[in-house]
Amino acid sequence: MKQTSTDSIELPSSGQRGPAEHDRRLQILHVANEQFRQFGYRKTTVADLSKAIGITTAYIYRFFDSKQAIGEAIVAMVLGEMDTELRNLTAEQTTATRKMRAFTQQALLLSHALFMNESKLFELVVVAVEEQWCTAAGHQSALGEMIRAIVEAGRSSGEFERKTPLDDVALAIQEALIPYTHPPAMERRSLAELERGVTAVTDMILRSLAP
Repeated sequence: MKQTSTDSIELPSSGQRGPAEHDRRLQILHVANEQFRQFGYRKTTVADLSKAIGITTAYIYRFFDSKQAIGEAIVAMVLGEMDTELRNLTAEQTTATRKMRAFTQQALLLSHALFMNESKLFELVVVAVEEQWCTAAGHQSALGEMIRAIVEAGRSSGEFERKTPLDDVALAIQEALIPYTHPPAMERRSLAELERGVTAVTDMILRSLAP
């Protein structure tokens, strides 16, 4: 996971070819995003994309080595945007305790809006998780870095305890939030249930962090 010059979160994606800022590459991603959202990732082929754009499949392969590479680029784009928004919303809070509450709540709300309200996009993200695409791992890494930064801020201000190893604390919090950030876990419960759950989990996290 890295940050661009505009301070946005950019997630990794494999199988990318050619210049990243090429107009045709951006057009392919735009059309692929529309096709995946309308018809689903599994049902869309590279031939479908070439027909929709009006170019040959060989030309698409100048920028991506497979349909998976296109899918990874789409996932990297949408999850990177979500991670950037989550980080910015969390940064607006004035204390580490408030940052933690904002992080857990917004992680749920942003994830739910993206995954649950976009059924075809949900399918694409599930494929990314099931097939262990590097974009899915990059998203989890971004969440982990945000959690770690909040805990470090709380330790510096005296809000959080300092005895437990930082890596253990960050990992435990991230694991506790899986039901509220992981698409397959979220789809089994309503948003109201998820909100009640994440509030209770956040309360427990903050009690465990108290000095």
